[in-house]
Amino acid sequence: MRTPWVLLGSAAMASAGLYLAALTGSLGGMVLAILTPLPLFLVGLSIGGKAATWTGGAATLVIGLASTSMGGALYLIAYAIPAAWLSDRASLSRRSEQNPTGQTLEWYPPGLLCTWLTVIPIVVALMTFIYSFMSDGGMEVLVTRLLEPFLRYYQSAYGAMLPGSEPLPPHQLEMIKALIVNVAPAMMAIGAMMTLFLNGILAQSLLVRFGRNRRPSPSMSEIELPRPVIVTFGACFLIGVTIGGSTSYLGTTLAGILAFPIFLSGLGVAHAVAASTKVRLGILFTVYIVLMISRWATPALVVLGLVDHFVGLKARMRNKSAGT
Repeated sequence: MRTPWVLLGSAAMASAGLYLAALTGSLGGMVLAILTPLPLFLVGLSIGGKAATWTGGAATLVIGLASTSMGGALYLIAYAIPAAWLSDRASLSRRSEQNPTGQTLEWYPPGLLCTWLTVIPIVVALMTFIYSFMSDGGMEVLVTRLLEPFLRYYQSAYGAMLPGSEPLPPHQLEMIKALIVNVAPAMMAIGAMMTLFLNGILAQSLLVRFGRNRRPSPSMSEIELPRPVIVTFGACFLIGVTIGGSTSYLGTTLAGILAFPIFLSGLGVAHAVAASTKVRLGILFTVYIVLMISRWATPALVVLGLVDHFVGLKARMRNKSAGT
């Protein structure tokens, strides 16, 4: 029994160290901080969600003692709770409905795992909205106030990068400020979800490589989102474009958060198409290159994910591949 606890303690220290690396302010520290949830997923996807819970709790305590209680709370909300819960869900399985007496297992669907990614960002957005509703100014004013130090830093950094240049005109500064404020909550949430998603994939790949995985790796083409995700996304999008004020701001933010699993579903369509051909790697390479260089690629995949939900493109591709 001693070895697992040593392993959990080592993983907790590794995760806490990666998180605290960002406090150095260096580029290397910021890059290392992206891997903060990796030790949690390595524990959770190999031993189980309960082990990941203990690991995350210990890391939270270390961070709280080494930095501040706020730092520990942010780690708990952004990394420890999501990684433990996702690991627990990912470990669930049941007997196949097609062969209930056999040994075939059905694992927790990847579409539901992608959906769970959105829960904490949505809760944080709703709590922020309620808090701002009870204070003066509304949610947009609150976000502007919180981002003001970063906006001032951006303005000073612009002058430092281009010494001797004229400062940006006030109207351009206001446009940049409005753009950042409008997209900041959704972009921060998407960044957090992407970090969890990529670290989960990396952890599963490493565990498969060394034979320590609890479940087989799911395919991107298996992502099927539940209908409430699509309906809620549509409702939030309509609220965001039709109603003004803080309610519209909240709707836009929630729509941006819910667009992330839909984007992953659309990306799954690309994987399904690639898998049905003999040039799979070439197609996927092209898709990811386009994603990096084109600003329209991400919205296009969100639309593709919506179309797939109603038309079943991935299912058709899987059936086509199975029939050949």
